[in-house]
Parts: sequence; structure tokens; C-alpha cells
Amino acid sequence: MQRSQRGWNNPALALAIELANERRSGLWVLCVLDGRYPEANARHFTFLLEGLSEVREVLRERAIPLVVRIGQFLPEVLEAAAGAGILVCDEHPEPFGRALRAAVGARVDCAALAVEGDAVIPPALLADHAHIGARTIRPAVHRMLPEFLQPQVEPGLSGPAGSPPQEGVEIEDAGSLMRSLGVDDLAPVRVIRGGQAAARARLGIFIENHLENYAQNHHRADLDVSSDLSAWLHFGHIGPVEVALACMQAAGGPGGEFERGPGITAFLEQLIVRRELAINAARFLAGYGTPAMVPAWAQKTLDEHAMPYGDVLSEERMEACDTPDPVWNAAMTAMKIHGTMHNYLRMYWGKQVLLWSAHWREAFTTLLRWNNRYFLDGRDPNGTVGVAWVFGLHDRPFGRRPVFGAVRSMTPRGLARKLDVDAYLRKVEESLHRDHEAPNKR
Repeated sequence: MQRSQRGWNNPALALAIELANERRSGLWVLCVLDGRYPEANARHFTFLLEGLSEVREVLRERAIPLVVRIGQFLPEVLEAAAGAGILVCDEHPEPFGRALRAAVGARVDCAALAVEGDAVIPPALLADHAHIGARTIRPAVHRMLPEFLQPQVEPGLSGPAGSPPQEGVEIEDAGSLMRSLGVDDLAPVRVIRGGQAAARARLGIFIENHLENYAQNHHRADLDVSSDLSAWLHFGHIGPVEVALACMQAAGGPGGEFERGPGITAFLEQLIVRRELAINAARFLAGYGTPAMVPAWAQKTLDEHAMPYGDVLSEERMEACDTPDPVWNAAMTAMKIHGTMHNYLRMYWGKQVLLWSAHWREAFTTLLRWNNRYFLDGRDPNGTVGVAWVFGLHDRPFGRRPVFGAVRSMTPRGLARKLDVDAYLRKVEESLHRDHEAPNKR
């Protein structure tokens, strides 16, 4: 259990239970905490451990042992699988995760299965190439949704209890675990907790208060009608199928039609179409995770229009939230403390870094580093593709401008037409004040 860290609505876990029942064999779950996991830090691991603590309790109620180990993924899994009848893994959307699973599959002595729980439609079934945008992948998504957007049957374990051959570590003392892992000690986010229960609570708030008006207000960072589920989705504390079905039920009940009003249609476009597009890029796009993933037309126009435009700001100055743009400074400050940012502001945030950087490739590297370090949902196809979108990925050419060339630009004046800037600044200030005044809110 690495990517889908939840005790219910977990396709890999459900399959493992079914296989154990068929064979009347024991079942146990392994989770490996690897301090070398790409760009992970104490912020990420704290959120992960909160969810994992809940998973342990759920699995205990289901008579399934959970063993948590500190070490390297490949040797730990190979040791655990020695003598096993079948090994079941959750799938991973990014290249390094798929490579680890391929290495495990090639070296274990038993059958090894990887089960998709991060996407609604398995990406290898949805496409065999990198799509250029939502308009090209959307028809396939809508066509295949009725088959895959189905509630999961939750089997109960009927065989004997599993007997793990390994001892695990205690996960209640997060501080000691962080020291053992040796990760960057970036401060945890205090305003939300990890875990399936917290994710479901947040989903309920979104459905009750924001889903109906999502279409007309989703770009309004001052109102913030976002689901705010991205961190829980990233860590697999909740799955996209559960989220989609809950929203569809609230909008009139799941069925054959994808569109059930503007709110649900707009939200499912983001949750499924855009998210599946990002996973498609992680699987098939050459140069994924580097400036090479930016399309050729965009690279050409950005190179042709590369020039200082006003003051070039240093990365250090931007990271210190010391720019001429108060909205950008507020968004960056909130991101560094709360680990999140409204999606529309996230696009604007990236466009300004491009404007203030000496070259677009430098801006790409800076944005991806910040994305992966500060955001709870960083190190994810959505975030990586979101950074590349700033530079033209999954977008079209626009009128030429300095620095941007034909790549879409975003300006403070345009931002002010989309939302109440003063209200957004007050909202951020109030949220930071609440966080400061409630240090034990976690």
C-alpha cells in the first residue's frame, strides 16, 4: 500500500481480499516509508502518517494486519513477498513509480498485480499516446465512464488472519519517524489532517455548500468554492470514483448521463477529464517533469520572445514573497504555510514567475521545485502538468506579447476582472491569523 492509502473504496485492497478468500489464505498489508522518495519532506510525511494511522485502525477492524517499514521500496517489498502466493500493489501514475513496480514484478517469485486506484479509467485503456489537450481526450473519457464509474463492492476477509513475517515500526511518534527518515523538516500544515475520514468530511462540506454553484464561481478565489480535496486525492486517502459518485448522487443519482446541471458538469470536468489528462501526460508525454514536456510551438515562441520585461526578480526574492504584486505575495505566503492555493491563483502565480524570470526554462524549474516542496498535492501529475500549462502545455497559441510570445498571459488587470482582489487579500490575511492563533488545531 503506497499510493492508495485508505481502508475503504480501495481497489487494490478489495482485489487482495477477494484473492485471499478464493485461496483461503492469510492476507497482510505492507507500507514502506522511504526517506529517499523524490522530494518528500516532513510536511508530506506528516499528512501521510495521519492517514496511515487511520488505515491501521480500519484494517485492524477488518482483521488485516498492517506492517509499516522504514527502508527502500524495492528490497523491502521483495523481502516481504518471499514465500507469498500473490503480491498486489496499487498502481502509480508517474514514471518512477511505474518503474519500481515493474522491477518488483520482474524479481518476485509469485504473481504480481498492479491495480489502478488513482484514476477513474485505467490510463493504458484510455489511450496509447499523449493527448494534446482536454478536447481530444474528453470524448474517450465520456465514452468509457459508464463502465468504470461504478461503486465498489467491499468484500470481507473470510480466510485466516495474515501472519506477517516482518516486524514494523510504530507510527504514532511522527517526530521520531521524521528523524529516522532523514527528510527535510519543512513545517507541517496545521489547518487540515490527513485520512479518509477528514477527506469524506471535506467532500460533504463541498457537496452541501458549493457544488451547485461551482460552475459560475469556481474561478473566484475570493469566494473559494473549490472542493479542496487535492491533497487527499494525491495521497490516496480518498479515490476519484468515490468523490464522483457522491457528487452525482447529490445531483440526482448516478446513471448513464455525465451531465446533470452546470455545477456537477463543471466539477466532473476537473475531477475526471482534466485529472485523467494529467495522468495521461505522466504516462506518455516525452520529457515529463522537465522543460522538454512543453510543446514545440510554445518552446519556439518563448525562446523567440525571451527578454527582460521590467525587473527580473531573483528566485530568493520571490520565495520571500517580496514582489511588486500584493496578490501574488499573498498567494505565495498562503502556499508556504497552508500547503495549498486556489486553482485560478495557481495559474496566475505561475504566469507571473514566467514574467519575472530571466528565461522560461529557469521559471519552469523554479515553479516545479516550489510546487513539489510546498504543496501538499505536489509531486503529482496534476501539479506537474499545471506547471507545464503555464508554458503552453494542453493550451493553444494566443496573440504575441513580450516574454510570453504566443503563450497565454495573465495580468493583474485581468485577475481583477475575475475576482474581488481586496476580498481575496482579506481572506488570506484572516486565514493566516487563524492559523497563528490556533497552533494546536491539528
